[in-house]
Amino acid sequence: MPSDVSPVIDARGVSKMYELYDRPQDRLRQLLWPGGKPLYREHWALRDISFEVMPGEAFGIIGKNGAGKSTLLQILAGVLEPSAGEVVLPERTTALLELGSGFKPEFTGRQNVYVNAAVLGIPRAVVDERMEEVAAFADIGPHFDQPVKTYSSGMFLRLAFAVTTSLEPEVLIIDEALAVGDVFFRQKCYQRLEGLLSRGTVVVLVSHAMNDVAQFCHRALLIERGRAAFLGDAAAAVKRYMVGDGGGVVPRSSGENTPLCPELPAEEDADGFWPEPDAFLDLTDVAAASNDWAACTHVAVCDASGHVCRSFEQGETVSIFCRYVVAHDLEVAVAGVEIINDKRIIVFGKNTLQFNCEHPTATPAGASLRVRFDINLDLAPGEYTFNLGFSTLSLADFNRRSNLSHQELESRITVISILTKAGDFMVTFRSRDTTPVQLTHHGVANLPGQAAMRLYGGGKG
Repeated sequence: MPSDVSPVIDARGVSKMYELYDRPQDRLRQLLWPGGKPLYREHWALRDISFEVMPGEAFGIIGKNGAGKSTLLQILAGVLEPSAGEVVLPERTTALLELGSGFKPEFTGRQNVYVNAAVLGIPRAVVDERMEEVAAFADIGPHFDQPVKTYSSGMFLRLAFAVTTSLEPEVLIIDEALAVGDVFFRQKCYQRLEGLLSRGTVVVLVSHAMNDVAQFCHRALLIERGRAAFLGDAAAAVKRYMVGDGGGVVPRSSGENTPLCPELPAEEDADGFWPEPDAFLDLTDVAAASNDWAACTHVAVCDASGHVCRSFEQGETVSIFCRYVVAHDLEVAVAGVEIINDKRIIVFGKNTLQFNCEHPTATPAGASLRVRFDINLDLAPGEYTFNLGFSTLSLADFNRRSNLSHQELESRITVISILTKAGDFMVTFRSRDTTPVQLTHHGVANLPGQAAMRLYGGGKG
């Protein structure tokens, strides 16, 4: 993004305080004698929140219930005024904060399109041109010309989303609304949102569906107890949220304490396990979230022979190497990798527990761990990035891991380090063995399976 491009949203030191009264009559007394002793307790829903959102950016806001997300959204939507700070927003800002909000119950869907457009300052002639597009996207048939008070929640969502996106606001704020729709409608919505982003619209998404935030948003703000706990890459923000309070992972700025790929110490190697020193990437600008228990010092991307490689043909194997230095006694260390495509979709994710490889059952402070992931790239041709994660698990939980549900196992894992976009590579069409055809499959990933075909009947005509 050029440096001279101005942010569409500019929030500066936004804070919001509510006055909490023990008795209703105290509120009245406070109004009548404003200069007297305060009869309320201060509750700060937000404290000093600052961020910018640039044109064409999808920005997520996440946090636990009560963290202050709804208050911030209402300030962004113009429903609330901040107690301190300010938010600079364009005039054409619209929000899906609640299904049917802004709709006139007695008006039809078609009439409500005109109402919403008038609020956004869009001329009626423009709305007339786009009315059929709105009706087609909402796909609610004859209900489009019926009073919206007769609509189901799903019909409300379809109409509201169709109106707000077809009229193309400069900022679109969405609060959990997409959770109501079925999978087909959600896919349709995200396709529409991608089109808006390409034309410079800002999309602010608030959702408890963390996969949606990680895969759709570019950056995200994590709010904890009314304060900004993390602001940065959406995937890193989601992982920070998943760790939760007291999880030990704290954000640090890009490059802080991250070596520029220092010289590797003389550690005993297994033959063929580790690449040459010049294979390792520069980690200076890699976004990271970590605590002081361990740090990732080296990352390399190689072919199956351990040679530096950044371009692979479909079906070839990429070897991703990473080295962690441990500064705190751990029991069972767990390492993981995620591969993300250019649509920010996680197409593959797996950790050493899922690979079912050998794990050291004790990892003392001062030790180092070298990890190698060999992954068969049965993926669509394109560009990919990868994330790296490092966690720990007690020996007792490790020994009974196969008897724990996924949720139980995940709750027992402590996240230590996350590197977002640690490296990248490309997958291309096959040029050598093109049997049976050059492109091995359609879609993002190739799945194991087989096909059979039989002919019955027929004859010479």
